[in-house]
Amino acid sequence: MKKGRKSLLLSLVLIVISIMVIGCSSKPKVAADETAKILFDFYIKGDQEALAKIKLPKEQIEEISKIQKDETMKTIKNNFAVAGLKVSDAQVNEIYTARASALKKLSAETEIVSENDESADVKLKTTYINEIALDEKAATNAIQEVEKLNITNQEEILNKLTEVYIKNLINEYKNVQPSSDLKEQTFKFEIKEKTWLPQDIETFSMGIVKLVLGME
Repeated sequence: MKKGRKSLLLSLVLIVISIMVIGCSSKPKVAADETAKILFDFYIKGDQEALAKIKLPKEQIEEISKIQKDETMKTIKNNFAVAGLKVSDAQVNEIYTARASALKKLSAETEIVSENDESADVKLKTTYINEIALDEKAATNAIQEVEKLNITNQEEILNKLTEVYIKNLINEYKNVQPSSDLKEQTFKFEIKEKTWLPQDIETFSMGIVKLVLGME
C-alpha cells in the first residue's frame, strides 16, 4: 500500500505535461505570479474558472481534466491489482473523489521575486498534506482491525482487508487538514504566445506536486 501511494502521486506529475495558449495581445494581461496561482489551482485542485484569463482553450482544459481523472483512477486500480487486491470501479471512484476533495483544501500564494521583459522568477508557497502518512495510517488501522476478526480463510482476509482499508482511506481524505506551515519553491516563467508560462512545465508540475506533499 505504501508503494502504491507513491506511484499514485507520481502519476499526477506525469500527466501534467504541456499546455498551449492563444496569444491575443502584445503584452501579457495576467502577471506571472497570478498565472502561477491559476495553474496551481487547476493542476492540483481542479479549478478551471480562472483559466479563461490566460486564454487556455476550453477544449484543452476539458481534455487535460479528463486525462488527469482517467489516469489517476487507472493508477489507483492498478496499484490494488499489483498488491493482489480486488477493487471495484465504484470504490476507485470513491477514493478519487475523496482525494480530489482533500486537495481542494490546500491554499497557495505567489509573489514575483524578479522580472524583466522576457522572464520572471515566481515564488510559490503552499500548504500541504502528508499523503504518505495518511495512507500508512489507513493501512495499519485496517490490518489491526481485520486481525481482531480472527478470519482464517486467506481470500476472506484479503477481501475484508481491502474493504476496511478503502473505508479508512476515504475517511482519512475526508478528515485530513492541510498543514499550518507553508512549503515554497521559486519557478522561472517566460512569455510564450504573449502569456506568462513556466519555462519548463514538467519542472513546474513536479515542483508543485512535491510542495503539496510537503517534500520540498
